[in-house]
Amino acid sequence: MASKRSFITLSLIRCGETTWEGEGRLLGSANLPLADAGRTAVTADAAHLAGLRLGTIHHPPDEAATETAKIFARAAGGRTKVVQELADANLGLLEGLLQREFADRHAKRYHQWKDDPLALIPPEGEPIAEARTRLFSAVARLLKRSRAGEVAIVLHPIGLGLLRCWLADRPPSHLWSMLEDARRVERYTVAMSLIDRLRMPDRAEAAAT
Repeated sequence: MASKRSFITLSLIRCGETTWEGEGRLLGSANLPLADAGRTAVTADAAHLAGLRLGTIHHPPDEAATETAKIFARAAGGRTKVVQELADANLGLLEGLLQREFADRHAKRYHQWKDDPLALIPPEGEPIAEARTRLFSAVARLLKRSRAGEVAIVLHPIGLGLLRCWLADRPPSHLWSMLEDARRVERYTVAMSLIDRLRMPDRAEAAAT
């Protein structure tokens, strides 16, 4: 059981880019390897963390996230662990579409994607709101169970943007603007008393309105 503490450190690591992201395609939970440029960027950023121990780096099961975690683990002297629930939303039939194709073929869904992402239900995919609940619950569980006082997590853009919104106390509609910050690694001090709110983000937002 985790020791009693008031705060815990959350280290977020942005997954390296795949070829789809480089081409402006929607990725979601598709299983793709890192692009050469993505691998180079991750390796360069990880080198700055040499000597900083991150302990266990938790990551989604796809190839790009797995390799990103392993690169950081080698640099920071940690180990890696797959957490299925950290996967980004399954975008169904939208996976692999170019942004312009998305806008042309699915105008209504595209506007939801840009302006109100939690309202988007991808065809044959996972509602973004449900993906957020799944991912946030996994993060809360990792924070609660940590014995080390620090949790390190690799995330893809959708999950990262939504979690940045929560940590900055901004609405999910700010998802895309939160991703303009291109930092690969960021560290937050999270009050243990707030973790239950992370498990129920919708209720917390309703209470704040």
